[in-house]
Amino acid sequence: MLRRLIAALFVLFAMPVFAQPPARIAIIIDDLGNNRMLGLQAVALPGALTYSILPQLPYSERLAHAAHAAGKEVMLHLPMQSSDGRPLGPGALRLGMTREDFGYTVRAALATVPYAAGVNNHMGSLLTRHPAAMHWLMEDLSCYNRLYFVDSRTDVRTVARRSAREAGLAHAQRDVFLDNEPNTEYVRGQFRRLLSLAKQRGSAIGIGHPYPETLAALAEELPTLAAQGVELVPASQLVELNRSPKLWHASSSPLPTVAKNSRQ
Repeated sequence: MLRRLIAALFVLFAMPVFAQPPARIAIIIDDLGNNRMLGLQAVALPGALTYSILPQLPYSERLAHAAHAAGKEVMLHLPMQSSDGRPLGPGALRLGMTREDFGYTVRAALATVPYAAGVNNHMGSLLTRHPAAMHWLMEDLSCYNRLYFVDSRTDVRTVARRSAREAGLAHAQRDVFLDNEPNTEYVRGQFRRLLSLAKQRGSAIGIGHPYPETLAALAEELPTLAAQGVELVPASQLVELNRSPKLWHASSSPLPTVAKNSRQ
């Protein structure tokens, strides 16, 4: 009897232990391209952050090169018409464009952000609600090899993800805005919310900006991720997870109706 018990315990402890995979987050830093110093500070943050760069700005190309040289993932932060008529800057997509002008604008914007692996919308609370415009956009992005789209969800009525799915384009959506209020304590609270969602659902996508308060909070919080069982990955990795029909992640789940209040 004792021998059988010892043998059973030996088999039990000899069996491989399959650890729970860590929760995964992606953090996209938007609105890069205007300020060289803040852009470089953002690129210097530790870990596999993703950097979304506005087109045709003074430091767009240089910051894309800097992020790529640091081993970070680059995206195009494509301006799109907002519902409140805010200035969009160069390279913007608007309702009323001809099909030819729309496609040319997309191509020209991508040309000024080298190494772009994906695209997300800057503002766009009006344009992302229009199926025809989103169909054009996803059609254009599908012409490029392995580009993906992340819906920033600046309006809860967005049809961007549906259009991407119909076009067969890899896609995901934002789960948490880190800095709608640019103060350090608020950013820390939103960062904790991002981690909580990732632990509940397996993954989550956060979006922040190169505000000094955001950069300071992230510099403190990012080194703590491993101890909390969370892995920071490029946005493309969560997009790939989102493509699997067998997995359900935060980046594909319904969200509370919280839109970005500072960049519509």
